[in-house]
Amino acid sequence: MAKRKGFKFMITSLLTLILVSAGVMSAFAAEGGKHINAALYWFGTSLDPAVEWDGWTTCRAGITETLVTVNENYEIVPLLADSWEQTDDTTWVMHIRDGVTFHNGKPVDGEAVKKSFERAFSMQERAVTAAKIDTIEAEGQEVTFTTTEPFGAFLANISEPMYSIVDAEADTDFASAPVATGPYMVTGFEVNTYIELAKYDGYWNGASDVDTITVKNIDDDSTRGMALQSGEMDVVQRVAWTDLPIFEGDDQYVVYNTQGARTRILVFNYRNEALQDLNVRKAFIAGINYDALTGVLGSGVSKAGAPYPASAPYGYEDLEKQDYDPEAAAAFLAESGYEDADGNGYVEKDGQELTFTITYENTGYTIMLEAVQDMLKQVGIHIELQQVDSISDFEDNGNYDIVATNWQVLSTGDPQWFLDSLYKTGASSNYGRYSNEELDAIIEQLAQTFDIEGREALTIEAEKVLLADAASVYLVGENNFVVANAKVQNVVPYPIDYYFIDNGLSIEE
Repeated sequence: MAKRKGFKFMITSLLTLILVSAGVMSAFAAEGGKHINAALYWFGTSLDPAVEWDGWTTCRAGITETLVTVNENYEIVPLLADSWEQTDDTTWVMHIRDGVTFHNGKPVDGEAVKKSFERAFSMQERAVTAAKIDTIEAEGQEVTFTTTEPFGAFLANISEPMYSIVDAEADTDFASAPVATGPYMVTGFEVNTYIELAKYDGYWNGASDVDTITVKNIDDDSTRGMALQSGEMDVVQRVAWTDLPIFEGDDQYVVYNTQGARTRILVFNYRNEALQDLNVRKAFIAGINYDALTGVLGSGVSKAGAPYPASAPYGYEDLEKQDYDPEAAAAFLAESGYEDADGNGYVEKDGQELTFTITYENTGYTIMLEAVQDMLKQVGIHIELQQVDSISDFEDNGNYDIVATNWQVLSTGDPQWFLDSLYKTGASSNYGRYSNEELDAIIEQLAQTFDIEGREALTIEAEKVLLADAASVYLVGENNFVVANAKVQNVVPYPIDYYFIDNGLSIEE
């Protein structure tokens, strides 16, 4: 116990020094009333939900809200819109909840929603294409959306935080002080450092009993855990998986752990001639011990082996998932003419050693990828690792063999966004240039299917195609967990990790 106290004192001193030197110590001192210090693992570059992926930050911080949202069971439920009706294949009429106001007190009606969507359209192409919206009409509390084509994922896709409803006419700098509808208003912001929040007393779903919240950006998992131990933080998204047992074994803390919808994926570059060979891709996949990876990475992850997690209704248990089979890997390579002719442990073909570089950005992936490197060495595939500052540069220019990344595969509670983005032929985010006519046809059919059972069946068919084609490697699923001081109450862990702070979050005084 003396060691624990000494460790906590050391960490407290270190964090205090860091915070003072950064000039943000005041961010952790409430002026009175209930206050919570919370930490996220990532900030966008601004607080404008229409910019890049910055809406994910404002959603996590309880600043912005969308018309509909996704609950912990991946179900689309009302938020700012309390009801809707699909009048034909391309028309959706939504009723905006009465009594909702922006943080400046202005009522939210259909016209305000229309202008908010139009603002998002004017700021990024993704907002234009993701929901396939053609026209928007507003009258009173109703807003009517017409899509460019029948689109079964429409409701789910408008839950994406880039469609957060803001007062588009407000005289404000949205990058630092958006005027939105959430339970908390922004009172201070420093890029990549902190957000200061105050509760909005006029919040439509009942004002929070927490007066102020400081949201800190701490991008290192271990540092977030140390900040929680030191008392600088009350609640954090994620800690290092190696630190989870510390918190699970201490009644001062509560770990809220749920299987997430974020999957760590190895994305093949189909410009690479060797990776165009199905046998090579199959050998690569069969050479990885997925169960061993979960052992390496601990309780912060779950076994993947398929595009969607077991917690989603997409046939996980019945799929022929990616699995470890070194004998099959050797057979696949031999079938394509690869052999270890020089006895160095790696296979060659036409004098060329089968070598791939895995490019990655996240420092937390190093241990995982070193394990993958060792596993593939056993089947004769030579892997080199390259850590870079920005993986997006490599994705954009195609200058890579394989990238190690992660995707929120059910970011809108619906499977189509992931398929459309990473695998549809010609999609802007299909940086690996994957193309499969059978999959494209399923995606097209999925877009025109509205009933839940039909969408689930088509999604399972899409998974079967991706698995049979060895399209990518689905390594592990990241569990979405929140760790909190035991005084923090009403924490709700969601599988989708851009939900975090809400009006129910509280803390004992």
